[in-house]
Amino acid sequence: MKAGMTAALVCGVGACGGEAGSETAEAAATTAAATLDAADVAQASRATLREGVPVSGPLEPKVNITVGAPIAEQVAEMFVDEGQPVRQGQPLARFRDDVVRAAAASARADVATARMQVTIAVAESSRAEALFGEGAIARRDHDNALLAVESARARLALAEAQSASAEDRLETATLKAPVAGVISRRHAQAGDRVDFGEPVVDLVDTRTLQLAASVPTDRLAELRIGRPVSLRVAQLEGTEIAGRISRINPTADPATRQIKVYVDIPNAGNRLVGGLFASGRVVTHEVVDAVAVPRVAVRYEGEERSPIIYVVDHGKVARRPVGLGIADEAQGLVQITSGLAPGETVIVGPIEGLSDGSPVEISGSPREAAGGRAR
Repeated sequence: MKAGMTAALVCGVGACGGEAGSETAEAAATTAAATLDAADVAQASRATLREGVPVSGPLEPKVNITVGAPIAEQVAEMFVDEGQPVRQGQPLARFRDDVVRAAAASARADVATARMQVTIAVAESSRAEALFGEGAIARRDHDNALLAVESARARLALAEAQSASAEDRLETATLKAPVAGVISRRHAQAGDRVDFGEPVVDLVDTRTLQLAASVPTDRLAELRIGRPVSLRVAQLEGTEIAGRISRINPTADPATRQIKVYVDIPNAGNRLVGGLFASGRVVTHEVVDAVAVPRVAVRYEGEERSPIIYVVDHGKVARRPVGLGIADEAQGLVQITSGLAPGETVIVGPIEGLSDGSPVEISGSPREAAGGRAR
């Protein structure tokens, strides 16, 4: 803020009329207007304001799977690379299957043999039934023939189960994607030998990202599943993104006394990637078309610390008691519920030397409501 004097100093008593000249200079000094820079003022404007519980943290894919080796064997071939999208069930890698393939073939042969034995046992049982009816064989021989059929069928069931298991092991020698997504990392190459369960690839689904944030327990009452969350991503020039609370941890961290809140963020067009840092708030209150001023325009005076705003009205400072609504921390704005109209000019800079009724002039055009400073 600059002080501009509009009167010229008198040169002396004799030249300027003595006492009368002194009175003229004093009056000119009294009516001098203070000059406010454009940065010291702002215009009250209408805006959508949001208030809520602060949250922040890195964005991570909601689906993040490490796919392990289904068998302890050498990798014969890798079918995917990092960054490659895959569909559910698509082959990712093939392991050497010499041993399991031979085992599957042997199991199929055992099934064929068992089926032949069942056929033979059934035929023998039929002959025994006929002979027993004629009295040509004893009941013991007849019963043994029936038991042979049951035994053959049991051996067939066992062979079929073993064959199914061998076929399953042969099938798992080709590693397939459990879900649709994108390969984020390859842990193995063709020729590597891996143990059972050892990581082969990491698979992520970035269609939905998730933010896990810690919130003080005293804000728990303001949270609920489905509540909207407004976030900004610093690495994308403050791009605003929207999400919703999907889960709330039912227990607090014993060390920090905070609870975990999980926010799901739809990622249409895959414009976001895992690892970006986002910050914002769970929206608990929203006011559309609110009268808003920079938070620093509000000053608190008197014993009751009543909210006051200084405005420039017809070239003079006017002190205005105002009513306050919600405060939007992200935008640095506060809602004015009474005492101010949109378009009025408010002082956001220092007010030392100014009081109600002080003449002022503004150098430049005031900006619409935005962050400023006050002292």
